[in-house]
Amino acid sequence: MSAAPPPIPTALVAPIIDGFVHAIRPAITFILIATVFGSMLVPLLILLFALSNPYTRRRPIFILNVLSVSLGIIAAGLVIHLMVKSILSPFAGINTTGTLAYIILEMWKPWFAEAVLLLRIAIVFPRSKLPVLLVFPITIKTARVVLDIIFSVQWAKRLSSSDPGNNFVVLNALPDWLLRTVFFLELFDNLYISSLFLWKLRSQRQSRLAAGSAIESVAPNNSKQSYTSKLQGLFWIATTNFIFPLILGIIQIVTIFVGNDAVLSTSFQMTNTYVIIMSTVFATIWSSTTSFQDAMAQSNQLAPSLPLIFMERTTDTTASASHCTTSDDPKHTKPEIWDETQ
Repeated sequence: MSAAPPPIPTALVAPIIDGFVHAIRPAITFILIATVFGSMLVPLLILLFALSNPYTRRRPIFILNVLSVSLGIIAAGLVIHLMVKSILSPFAGINTTGTLAYIILEMWKPWFAEAVLLLRIAIVFPRSKLPVLLVFPITIKTARVVLDIIFSVQWAKRLSSSDPGNNFVVLNALPDWLLRTVFFLELFDNLYISSLFLWKLRSQRQSRLAAGSAIESVAPNNSKQSYTSKLQGLFWIATTNFIFPLILGIIQIVTIFVGNDAVLSTSFQMTNTYVIIMSTVFATIWSSTTSFQDAMAQSNQLAPSLPLIFMERTTDTTASASHCTTSDDPKHTKPEIWDETQ
């Protein structure tokens, strides 16, 4: 009977295990982020279709939201597949095609949600002011497109090298200025667009509150309170849509400057992207509920027009409000939040 092989000394095993755990830690982090937020996007996508009808599903606002959520789900599934494979087969090498596909999805994933914010700006401001207001975000977005292309090219070059290591080695090997510039431009872009929209919404809210107090003697008290509370709710939802991405954007910039950890900054970037998508969809879904429709119907008793977010584009001399009332036509059974782009 042959003797059992002697056990491997702990002093030799411990460094191997520690090295493996350290190598898979970024993969586990990305898996957790993608699993949590990807699973949250699935019911959001269902809600988008449940709260719409064939007419509203043709609206640009609906299409952009669906594309944004769908890309988020696809990107989450792809990164989970890549990370699990890297853990289970650490010596199989990098899946070049899958990795490049994920990088492209991750870079362009938030653009559809940002397009929703840009469309809202185009709606609430007069046409004559749009060129001045949009020159800054368009310039920033052009620069971001250029940097995203450079980022993809740099990543592809490092993947095609003889020994790229793994995806996290490639990520840390990218130039620091590239990640920092991309994060800064994205933060400034969203900060500008969200601030413009919140400022306009706050101005409209104050003007509607003033109009409501002016006709307080003739308007039902409960109608005035309902209309005011819904406007306040819309304002705070829009504020939340702005605050959370801003906080996460600042955190990811701080981490890349202070800790110089590209993996940690990328983790915050992934989280921030999902938060932007979810916040935009939540605001759209909330605006499509029956309670909001009732509040908008009651608001006709308080002021001559609806809140500015539901108004048609105005010129310098006219400001015609779009009527968000319902009719027997099935296509008008939900509030026209989807019609913001008309």
